[in-house]
Amino acid sequence: MLGVRAYQVGVTLVAPLLPVLLKRRVKSGREDAARFSEKMARNMAPRPDGHLIWVHAASVGETRSVLPLMGDLLAAHENSHILLTTGTRTSAGLIAQLTPESFANIHRLTHQYLPLDRPRWVRRFLDHWKPQLAVFVESELWPNLLLNMRKRGIPAALVNGRLSAPSFRFWRRAKNSAQRLFGCFDTLLAQDALTAERWDQLGLRGYVSTGNLKLDAPVLEVDAHAHLALKDALQNRPVWLAASTHPGEDELIAACHEKLRASYPELLCIIIPRHPERGPEIAAMLKARAHGAARRSSGALPAPDDAFYVGDTLGEMGLFYRLDACVFMGGSLVPHGGQNPLEAARLDNAILCGPHTANFVSVYEALSTDSGVVNVADAHELTAALDRLLCAPEERKQLAAAAQAHEARQGGARASTLSALNHLMARAHA
Repeated sequence: MLGVRAYQVGVTLVAPLLPVLLKRRVKSGREDAARFSEKMARNMAPRPDGHLIWVHAASVGETRSVLPLMGDLLAAHENSHILLTTGTRTSAGLIAQLTPESFANIHRLTHQYLPLDRPRWVRRFLDHWKPQLAVFVESELWPNLLLNMRKRGIPAALVNGRLSAPSFRFWRRAKNSAQRLFGCFDTLLAQDALTAERWDQLGLRGYVSTGNLKLDAPVLEVDAHAHLALKDALQNRPVWLAASTHPGEDELIAACHEKLRASYPELLCIIIPRHPERGPEIAAMLKARAHGAARRSSGALPAPDDAFYVGDTLGEMGLFYRLDACVFMGGSLVPHGGQNPLEAARLDNAILCGPHTANFVSVYEALSTDSGVVNVADAHELTAALDRLLCAPEERKQLAAAAQAHEARQGGARASTLSALNHLMARAHA
């Protein structure tokens, strides 16, 4: 219990500095200038009448994974409205791009930024929204928020729950705190057997392994006109993607591509940062290495002599994954934990990854068992693996086919999760 109490004391001590921190983040472009007050539970949207389901998804990956489930909830509960909270500008941008065609019942969906975990702000947030059900996605636990939620008796579920090895080591040293915070949920739904086993070792109860929602996501959409324009600009050039890259990785990708260009002078590398706002930073890095790089966000297409193209837009992964390319999954050459490879697998790409895949360890292990991914230890091995695949199209096709076949065998988490949430709602109304 000491861990939770220490956290609460720490938050109380730094609370007066939080507004200053938010304003500094606005100045640096890391917060939404028009909406940052939502993180202090101010200027919130009006609460809709009737039953409200509150879904919290930390960032883009969690948001994408839960969107289909939210659609299912709205279809199943016609008198309900969903409040979706997230923490990042990119996730808010993703929601802003939704249309009635891409998300049915969008008129019953409201997005807000989650307030920081200051008790006064948490209380103001819950006083305003008064949700009848809370659904948290994956692993983000805010003690003051959860404890206030439990105090008010709000039924709650943790869905697609994931407990990484570092988090497990932390919670093992603070078992009482783990049991108190995870105990704020009426239902714990694990995305894999490893997480369920770790919860069991922490002494948690009432958990069920329902599978990974990210394995049930629909095929990424694409704008047909944008696809044709990009294909025309490429003129059948060989291409490889560095998808969802993180800081410290782009320089490694650039060096790798420079070596490959010696053998494949027409080869294009498309760098797609996980956070699109890093586009100018990546372009500046490439310029310092004597490379011009068109940026997607400026509306430019790659010129025939461009070695690099920066895909710094949101919601266009479906476009890039349809280029029939080798795809290196970012966040894995640096110790970030990797990114989900199955969106690329669905669209028939040859997938490569580095050694840091802790965020998706079960996914990558299963994909590797089915010969659907090339694992590399560092940038040197990545260069060698790409060189081999570029000159061996049949091997590349076999790798892509194995990944796609593996992906096709996944699924079922969405239906299981919906069933568990419906059961929780029925219990709450009984």
